[in-house]
Amino acid sequence: MVKPTPSDVGSPRSYGVVDVQNLHEDHPRIRAMDWRSPLVERLLASDEYQDGTKALSESLKLRSIAPTATTMTLRWHGLRDDFGQCHNTYQAPVITEMATLALACILTKKRAATEITEVTRRGEKVDYWLGQREFVLEVSGTVDGDLDALTTKKSEQLRDNPFERPGYVCVARYATCEARLWFVEVAS
Repeated sequence: MVKPTPSDVGSPRSYGVVDVQNLHEDHPRIRAMDWRSPLVERLLASDEYQDGTKALSESLKLRSIAPTATTMTLRWHGLRDDFGQCHNTYQAPVITEMATLALACILTKKRAATEITEVTRRGEKVDYWLGQREFVLEVSGTVDGDLDALTTKKSEQLRDNPFERPGYVCVARYATCEARLWFVEVAS
């Protein structure tokens, strides 16, 4: 089977409803299940759990193609106990980072046809490996900060990775419920 490249995938078509409680199934080599409830907390903008749905505005950018935008519906249920444990365990910045990792799981699978396979080590300037180490991933989220500035900062960080690998930046702003998955080239 031929593996898709970033220019082959990422149609802006709708994926219907994505079940947050199942997002970890597409990333079996990491503990992505830990990130489900933080995502729900950020989507709810509350520390009070309830089953529900939320529309996410997403932007996808591949190679030199202009970004495309669409909306994805995220749905969740049955996470009440896990939600409470996460809220009682992690501070707000960690919840935000884990929520964005959950979005990265969804977007890398749905838009880039790849999976997050392992964490990089501290100091390696990117967060995760994708696939068989073909690409890297840099992730960051904010509750209400500047998404353009965050995208620029994380893109520069990815370009400076010691592996000289291209990859994706996944950033999110939860106040407006929007996320970006943008491909970043690395100078050779």
